[in-house]
Amino acid sequence: MARNPSAMKYHRQSEKRRLANRARKSTIRTFTKKAVAAAEQGDFDAAAKYQKVVQSLVDKAAKASTIHMNAASRRKSRLAGRLAALREASQA
Repeated sequence: MARNPSAMKYHRQSEKRRLANRARKSTIRTFTKKAVAAAEQGDFDAAAKYQKVVQSLVDKAAKASTIHMNAASRRKSRLAGRLAALREASQA
């Protein structure tokens, strides 16, 4: 455990950052699942809305260094591809 004041402060700050990052990533996962579930049920309007929310959250997480920029791009791309594939499957 930290013993000097600056180390204790750094520990408090890192704990706050860890909790914020954890919440941010959890929200991204939740809305990604909602987007995929909506697309699987055939509600592509709702899926598009959730996709837009996910893209915004992922961009903010990347900007805050919660996730890497390339990881953010990969997540957005995979979600878009998955929703497009579900749309194609439903139309076929």
